[in-house]
Amino acid sequence: MTEASQRIDPRSPVPKYHQLQEILLDLVESELGVDAPIPSERELADRFKLSRMTVRQAIDGLVVDGRLYRIQGRGTFVARQKTDLQIRLASFTEDMRSRGMRASSRVLAFERVAATPQLARDLEIGIGEPVLRLERLRFADGIPMSVERTHVPETLAPGLLESGLVDSLYATLEERYGLVLDWGEQTIEATTPDPEDAKLLEIGSEIPVLWMRRYSYSGHQRVEYASSAYRSDRYQLWVPLDRPKKAHRFTRANNSHGGHDDGGGR
Repeated sequence: MTEASQRIDPRSPVPKYHQLQEILLDLVESELGVDAPIPSERELADRFKLSRMTVRQAIDGLVVDGRLYRIQGRGTFVARQKTDLQIRLASFTEDMRSRGMRASSRVLAFERVAATPQLARDLEIGIGEPVLRLERLRFADGIPMSVERTHVPETLAPGLLESGLVDSLYATLEERYGLVLDWGEQTIEATTPDPEDAKLLEIGSEIPVLWMRRYSYSGHQRVEYASSAYRSDRYQLWVPLDRPKKAHRFTRANNSHGGHDDGGGR
């Protein structure tokens, strides 16, 4: 760390823990690589004349933001840059490939279940009808990214359980059954992971996950209901925004020539 820019100003209105965060971010971006350790809490406290509580508060904030990660008993390290999570209807495999990353999966369960009242509502089918349930742990470049649980009415994909999946579920549904998923609805919220998901994703129980619920359609047919837990320390939400255009109001008062309105302004 260079002396000039790596100082805590006790007279600044900016909280000391936030000043330390800026110093650590500069260190991460200019000197340290991914998985490199940062100085210990004791070293940072001694160097910047701060309490251990202030140092811990600064580091905790950067861990929650996904810039750092902890390994119990070993220290705190620089995290990989987050992957943008774009809102679009694409399979995990397609999404990762579009980013130049290698997608892979571990199948945790692939089974036939009877539709519960809630699942029947989610899939718009009758209670007790057979549903294919696929649970997978999803990886990008070998890093666990999400736990995904997908449900498809078996009447739409007969024989899929016996023949199995080749790669992408979406590709399989399109190639074998002619089901092209062309639109969908998705909700996203932040929540704490359940213990099993936290273990699969290799995160602490204090790290929030992005919980997603998705309904996918082929035309008017609801084909899929999926719920997924994504690591918030590996993903950040990216949403393109478009400012709606104001409608042009054309009235006779705006027509300085007093001519008739032939609809040309619409």
